[in-house]
Amino acid sequence: MSQIGILLELLCRPGLAGGTDLVGRYEQAFARTVLGDASRPCLAFGKGRVALWTVLRALASQSGGEVAVPAFTCEMVPAAVKFAGLRCVYADVAAGGFNAGAAELAGAIGPATQAVVCQHTYGIGPDPAAMRRLSTGGSAVLIEDCCQLADLPAGPDGPTRLGAVAFFSTQWNKPFSTGLGGMAAFNDSSLYSAVGDMRSAFGRAGDRARSRSLAIQALAYELTVRPATQAAVAKMYRFAQRRGWVRGTNTAGDYDQTMPDDYPCGATNLQAILGLRQLRRWDSNVAHRRMLTGFYLQRLAEFGIDTMPLGATCGQALWAVPLLVDNKAELLARAERDALAVATWFDVPPVHLAEATAGRYDYRPGSCPASEWMVPREIHLPTSPAVSLDRAQATWKFLQRHARFTSPR
Repeated sequence: MSQIGILLELLCRPGLAGGTDLVGRYEQAFARTVLGDASRPCLAFGKGRVALWTVLRALASQSGGEVAVPAFTCEMVPAAVKFAGLRCVYADVAAGGFNAGAAELAGAIGPATQAVVCQHTYGIGPDPAAMRRLSTGGSAVLIEDCCQLADLPAGPDGPTRLGAVAFFSTQWNKPFSTGLGGMAAFNDSSLYSAVGDMRSAFGRAGDRARSRSLAIQALAYELTVRPATQAAVAKMYRFAQRRGWVRGTNTAGDYDQTMPDDYPCGATNLQAILGLRQLRRWDSNVAHRRMLTGFYLQRLAEFGIDTMPLGATCGQALWAVPLLVDNKAELLARAERDALAVATWFDVPPVHLAEATAGRYDYRPGSCPASEWMVPREIHLPTSPAVSLDRAQATWKFLQRHARFTSPR
């Protein structure tokens, strides 16, 4: 059955869509397919940020403890820390790169630190040896943010093996999508049990309504989103979210001082069914991303742009290839008009770095200057299966003509 047919059926069967009996099967398939280890314990959540929040709540030994987090990140990471009753201490990006480095993260660790968030930005992995030293050098628990990680080589030294837990997002534009959703994968069995107990206590009364809303959005996505319409639809979707017309990726409550009552949510059968379909395409998904990553890296190198900060010289698949430019707004407007594959992670200033709201997220403006400098210059080139090689070639020709490239500081 087609994706549209499945969504229509689930809309007509809210009891099935909002149930949870298929979630365990989805968790096992994720461990087997994405992590390469069917025995790895995983737990699925309604959103990736909820997975992080639940882990932090399970870890928190005292209110007011600290979490070391990258400054160059999605605003929902510090929001989850805040909702967990903890305080953010920020680490700037390492010189010339896109990730917070081990030295920067180590500088954010203090006596009150309960966790360190290590982010695989755009799928670019941090130095494993340095991250391992962080995870074994003290009492703070290492959490891997794998929301943009599209290529997970198996083996003891691969990603998601460094920390006690890794969390993933399966939102609309992530390495694979269930519309909304998240996953946590555990190396620590006691933490897995504690987080599982907490998830079991989540209320389920709103699952049917939440699944119905997601099914309608996913159906609209299937019917309207094409390479030529993606940028325009995404802009309309974000506008509708900010107006409160749809309950999508971010809601007004996600930015409040206090956590919304319906923030804690587990995955439903709808997300499990969509996820299982996506996992069947995982190998071809990664292969396509690997091909486009290699294409963009080769073109960038030929153009004289240093690709070493991208850390993907050995055939790795990135979620997107990041670039820094001095004419971001102009490029995004031109690319949208021409239906080209150019996107941005930060379409508006992230609330944790914005001067007006920084205090709400424990951020001191000016404390992470490299991250602040990068936000208004960041664009990226998606590698998703929706981007054909022909479209990638047209995108690169466009960038050659119009982009004013700059380099990470």
